[in-house]
Amino acid sequence: MSSEQESRLAWLLALAADSDPASVSETHAVVVGLLCARPNQEEKELATHLAALQVGDWSSERILDQLGPALKVLKTELGSSDMSFRLLLPSEDRPLKERTRCLAHWCSGFLTGFGAAEPVIESEEAGDALRMIEQIARAATDPESDQEEEESAYTELTEFVRVAILLLREEYLTRSARSS
Repeated sequence: MSSEQESRLAWLLALAADSDPASVSETHAVVVGLLCARPNQEEKELATHLAALQVGDWSSERILDQLGPALKVLKTELGSSDMSFRLLLPSEDRPLKERTRCLAHWCSGFLTGFGAAEPVIESEEAGDALRMIEQIARAATDPESDQEEEESAYTELTEFVRVAILLLREEYLTRSARSS
């Protein structure tokens, strides 16, 4: 995703949620969770799910007008063969504590969106990935720990979540294609 597209998506999510970085991350994750469990849904269906989950205010025409293009970008990114999907989290120049809090909120939001679609977990890998994401949703920094180790752990957790999301999306996309 280009920085312009990322900015546009962040703006859309900020309008729908609020300006708190953790809320924006969580809203992004709920959308990603819904798209992973139901990869072929359209923006109206997604907006209905988001409203039912009380995630942000999706009733604004301005937001709904932007949802289609933002969804297209996100779906393209999730399906890209170069695995370009990234979690929408604060940049590295933000404090580690803030980034970790946003990662935890992102994981919590993903589980909310994914679970709302009521997916059937068939593979052991999918179950393991979801359990790990659930654990990461409780992540926090330790002020007593070595900062370099904490940064390294954060990077590893973020990459794990990113790859787990792509695995889950692929599994449910394949299942969706088989049932069609």
